[in-house]
Amino acid sequence: IAITISVSLLASWLVAISLIPMLSARMKTPPAVGSHTGIIPRMQARYARMLRWTLEHRGWSVTGILLIIAISIVPMVLTKKNMFGGDEGDETNIFYQWKGSYSLDQMSGEVLKVENFIDSNRKRFHVEQIYSWYSEQGDAGTRVKFVAGEVKDMKGLLEEIRKELPKSARATIGIGNGGGPGGGGGQPGENVQVQLVGDSTKTLAEIAREVVPMLAKRPELRDVRVDAGDQNSELSVRVDRERAAAFGFSAQEVAQFVGVALRGAPLREFRRGEIEVPVWVRFAGAEEYGMDDLESFLVRAPDGRTVPLLAMVDVGVSPAATQISRTNRQTTLTVQANLADKVTVPDARKAMEETLKNTVFPAGYSYSFDGGAFQDEDEASKQMLVNLVIALLLIYIVMAAVFESLLFPAAIMSGVLFSVFGVFWLFWLTGTEFNIMAFIGILVLMGVVVNNGIVMIEHINNL
Repeated sequence: IAITISVSLLASWLVAISLIPMLSARMKTPPAVGSHTGIIPRMQARYARMLRWTLEHRGWSVTGILLIIAISIVPMVLTKKNMFGGDEGDETNIFYQWKGSYSLDQMSGEVLKVENFIDSNRKRFHVEQIYSWYSEQGDAGTRVKFVAGEVKDMKGLLEEIRKELPKSARATIGIGNGGGPGGGGGQPGENVQVQLVGDSTKTLAEIAREVVPMLAKRPELRDVRVDAGDQNSELSVRVDRERAAAFGFSAQEVAQFVGVALRGAPLREFRRGEIEVPVWVRFAGAEEYGMDDLESFLVRAPDGRTVPLLAMVDVGVSPAATQISRTNRQTTLTVQANLADKVTVPDARKAMEETLKNTVFPAGYSYSFDGGAFQDEDEASKQMLVNLVIALLLIYIVMAAVFESLLFPAAIMSGVLFSVFGVFWLFWLTGTEFNIMAFIGILVLMGVVVNNGIVMIEHINNL
């Protein structure tokens, strides 16, 4: 961007010192220019008096400039910044966070409820297309595309849909960014997240159960949820060492019995030429065994007694996540949320920080804003700041080479600073968010200001 703007400024300068003077020489001067009456002469006279006063009172002039700079910091700080704000687009995603392991028919039923609800309100919600997906791995989502140009308030419409979505005992259903076979979804900045960092996934889940209700009470956030994958039911078997020893078995032997019962045992690989095929032996139907099936397993003790396998183990069914996430080699658990209406990403981050600072974390556990919209916004701000510095540097170098002076480019560049102040004053007074498009607009504005400065300096040199 910086190189593009610099090239355009160079072309603008060439036009300003060549084409414009030639055209002006062939055009007749309007009568109003030579007149000593009217609004233009009066404005010229007042402007001349102001310039004369600033030159005669340079101390006061410098003080006034510094005062303007100091006051202009206020709108720069108070203006809402949302780098990826703006157009919400004409699509949204509905996510399904399953509370257990379900069959395709069960997932299909829940997804169908949502589809029927959206379809029955197609005209009211201005829906053009509905697309859903679900799989045995637990991935599920519904993408809704709205009729382009008919939705005036996208966030208001999404809030209305969110409140009326069907409730489900099998899944938490809400609106937010989602992936899946249908591709990524949502607009940048729609979804924010904070990562809970620690060693134990179980402890992180306990912290999340405490944090999520507190974040859900914040008016800036919507659909607060834990992104730990879909919950599955896990059969856990723990060997009781004392009971196993009483029957004459070690803990390792009992663990081997359980392994053979549930998953079988590996045999020697079958080889045919250069091909090796792994071979396992297991009980028929072992892949469907549950806690009730373990009651029928008996093992023979060293003294010849027959011992029920369940007499030496504790068996239970507990919920388990389908994924474990790590960032920088640390176990993390992500808490996601959507933004409420008229809430920016910085507002959401501030709300999350205020809530998490009041939460007592165990030793070795903390939170981080790495990833998601927060990191995207930070990276975008840094990149645009680098672009701005490069643009200013190249502009100064080009003008210094053209004017063969360091003073003239510095005078022109001072106008760029005050034009940026004007942008923030306008945004603050009108309540407009400062986003990435506004940043690009500042880069374009720099070209206009520099172009005007070039014409003015050239005119002064020709006087």
